[in-house]
Amino acid sequence: MTDQPIPALARQQRTLLVAALIAVTLTGCSDEGKTAADRATGGPSSSAATTSTSPTPSPTPPSDRDGDGLPDGSDTYPDDPKNVPQQAPISIDCDTGKSWDSQLSIFPGKNGRPDFTEVWLAKPTSCEVQGAVTIVTAIEKTAYKTSGYDDQDISTLYEICAAVDPDDVYAEPGFAASREQIPEINASLTLCPTHPYAKKWREAVKRGQHDADLAAQGRLFGSGTFRVGKEIKPGTYVTTDVEGCYWERQNRNGAIIDNYFTNSARRVQVTIRSSDYAFNSERCGEWRPAR
Repeated sequence: MTDQPIPALARQQRTLLVAALIAVTLTGCSDEGKTAADRATGGPSSSAATTSTSPTPSPTPPSDRDGDGLPDGSDTYPDDPKNVPQQAPISIDCDTGKSWDSQLSIFPGKNGRPDFTEVWLAKPTSCEVQGAVTIVTAIEKTAYKTSGYDDQDISTLYEICAAVDPDDVYAEPGFAASREQIPEINASLTLCPTHPYAKKWREAVKRGQHDADLAAQGRLFGSGTFRVGKEIKPGTYVTTDVEGCYWERQNRNGAIIDNYFTNSARRVQVTIRSSDYAFNSERCGEWRPAR
């Protein structure tokens, strides 16, 4: 067959038909990812349009009871915003008059000072801490420094503070603490300033300090021979409740200027003169300035 030329009109119609077929094909490809509803409305379905992602909830902050910025889990003192170091509760064996009670406890109190309330209510005559008490709080450090101890152990101070003994020598009327006792009592008062006998202890310390001052001045002394003007001061001295008391005043050569002896006396008095070289006494107890 001989090819016949296609009329211009026919070629134009053919071109339009091909373009229409291409357009239909492209439209079908773009609709493949759409749902029927999308194709019907020309956009995404209403359910997809209204669906939104929920925001991720913020994590719950850790508990911080005292508000110091430290989580309770890592806060050594979760109820104290100042985080003052505290001693752990201390179990102590005490004699309450009924039996040794190991159930008594000393708890940490305010500002690092221990709380002896439970122990004092039991009124123990003596107590004993099992083992050493390690120094933790600032109050304990001050008490230890005051005590003059050198073993880094303050268990003795805890035992003194815990006992409420009616026969406590420190609480006896007129008792004067010795130079060795004064720092220990003061250290105990640092640890337990509200002890039932605190007032009596302070009076004993006051009297003891007065005596210590007199001794340092050479105006309080006991048995022995003392140089007048160097070791002791001249003056009038007394001693009380003595048995077998003997004293003598001596000159530079050791000769007796004056002397005295008594088997028993409620009160003995002597005046030591500045011209005396030495003074000696035996079994006369403690000489103190006459009032």
